[in-house]
Amino acid sequence: MGGSRPGDTGRAVVDGEPDSGLYRIFLAGSEMFEDPTVSNTFRIANSTVRAVSACTVIATYSVEQGRLRRFSGAPDLALDILVTTPGRGDGALQSTNGAWRYALFLTAHAAQHGCLVLQAAAAPSAEEVFLLSALARPTGAALATSELLARERRRTAELRKQGEAQADVNQAMSSTIQHLGARQRVREVFATAVASGGGESAVLEALHALTGRSAVLQDSFGNERARAGPEDRRGPTAVLEPDGASTGSERNGGEWCARAIRSNGQFLGFVGILDADHTVTDDDRFTLELAGTSLAIGMSHRRNLAEIEMRLGRDLAADLVSGADPEGSRIRAEALQYDLGRPQRVVVASSALPSPKGIQIDAALRQALTALRVPALVSRHSDSAMAVVGDDRDWSRLHEQLAIAFGSPNCSIGVGGRGPGTDLPTSFAQARRALRIRTESRDPYGLSNHDDLGLLRILDSTDGGAEVESFVQEWLGILREHDRVHHSDFVHTLGVHLDTGGNYDRTAAALIVHRSTVRYRLGRIEELTGYDLSDPDTRFHLHVATRASAAFRGAAA
Repeated sequence: MGGSRPGDTGRAVVDGEPDSGLYRIFLAGSEMFEDPTVSNTFRIANSTVRAVSACTVIATYSVEQGRLRRFSGAPDLALDILVTTPGRGDGALQSTNGAWRYALFLTAHAAQHGCLVLQAAAAPSAEEVFLLSALARPTGAALATSELLARERRRTAELRKQGEAQADVNQAMSSTIQHLGARQRVREVFATAVASGGGESAVLEALHALTGRSAVLQDSFGNERARAGPEDRRGPTAVLEPDGASTGSERNGGEWCARAIRSNGQFLGFVGILDADHTVTDDDRFTLELAGTSLAIGMSHRRNLAEIEMRLGRDLAADLVSGADPEGSRIRAEALQYDLGRPQRVVVASSALPSPKGIQIDAALRQALTALRVPALVSRHSDSAMAVVGDDRDWSRLHEQLAIAFGSPNCSIGVGGRGPGTDLPTSFAQARRALRIRTESRDPYGLSNHDDLGLLRILDSTDGGAEVESFVQEWLGILREHDRVHHSDFVHTLGVHLDTGGNYDRTAAALIVHRSTVRYRLGRIEELTGYDLSDPDTRFHLHVATRASAAFRGAAA
């Protein structure tokens, strides 16, 4: 080393102060950490190698992206391969010119951070090797610090950029959140409208409330289905572009922004909002689109249900009253969204005359049940209509609604008993019996409920009523003949008297006659028939006979 004499240990005295190789290495390390960059670290290391040994640095390597890469020195591919081979440590390198070469790896915290490739005319002394190895430690630590600082500088720069962009991002995010929140509220309003059960009118009212504009719904034929808002303007015409967006059309001085309503590619109609001043916003268009989507759900459901019922519903009702497989019927009913789990009953309707409206009796029955909001499976059964209904209620209004739908009161209804879905054949038989009793009664048009027939439930007229007529004639024949010949009303008087429990006052009030008149008529009945009206058995049979006489056609003279 420079300044040494043969036989000494590399120590020298400069201006009376010790100047050992270790001291130089200490100074070098301190200098490296004053500015721990890769270039500065290698510069100090190079000069220190020359100061403490006869070696020179012919190449340096630093770590980039986790791998050793050449930092300085003449290009030498073979040398690069030897140095950068994974797992390699300190050691001599093969030389082509006979010089001594050595790879001195620079480590810190058990990791490689660089390498110095040393070259000398001959192998250095043990003391020089020791000093070179000592130099590797601060050099490796300085390189590690340089890497850390570089990472921190990069991170700081990234954070600065992120900080600069964050304000814009926050502002944009705030605006987006507000926008999405507003649109989410629109979705919630329509979801509430759909769930309310108000149907298309509820959706139109929501559209009007959200946009502040008149709203209208028309079907695929241009017929108005619902509207909300002022009534002084007509709806849009069905002028649609191929992509489904409407053109808006002039009507009564007003122009409409309309959107097609489609489901599975099927055109169902369109919905529009008034845009007379051409100020519809993107939010209005979004609301209109969502209204169309909400309407499509209900409109598509009703259309599909109608199609399914045409294919399945009629057969299902007929199968149910014939005792079809319960599980298969349940699955088919689910396809129609009809609940067979609740108690059911059968309604049968007929008319001897055709409808003035030209409507079939099954269609009229379906319309009547719909008006009463009664869930039903309607079917045509020979010359009558039949419905399986899942709602127990007062049926007194059904005949009125059927007459409205049919266009004439000349129609009859029989209602069967209520029971589980598996007992519908029994309810069907009861409904037919109630209908038959109604049509064969003195007043054939109206409704007879099996539950209200009382004793008449056991009376059957499958033989044309011969047995019933025989019974009536046996007990009332004399009175019926007297009424026919003398135009009296003894059969009716007797029936009213028995219905009132034999009370003279109530009988007189029901017949609108004096109490003495009732006594006279009942006395004449006893004289003509020979019956004792105070006898319980006689009263019972006469009561049944008068009821049957009133229920079956031809029972009265």
